[in-house]
Amino acid sequence: MIKVTAVYRWREGATFNHDYYHSEHMRIARAALQPLGLVRLESDRVLYPGEPRPGQVVALTNAFFSDLKQAQTAAKQTMAELAADIPNYTNIQPESYFAQMLPHEVPGA
Repeated sequence: MIKVTAVYRWREGATFNHDYYHSEHMRIARAALQPLGLVRLESDRVLYPGEPRPGQVVALTNAFFSDLKQAQTAAKQTMAELAADIPNYTNIQPESYFAQMLPHEVPGA
């Protein structure tokens, strides 16, 4: 399983509309990625006590695909569409990376 993650780190003067991100942007992402092999899509709103400080992650997305080729193809084909929506919810440029998911069983779970 391959996980594609986009991370948003807070900076001075940043804005982030979590309501739009977790509803509308995720709808757009799901519609764009699902025909290209998306298995699961998650979005996180990171909770901190108080206001976020520069460098702290305030939101992230994980998109899961069966294999690396699928994930790379999906990212390449949807990058422009998904990036075009970013100004609708933030002025933070996301960092992204691909990761291979490795299972670790939890006894008794």
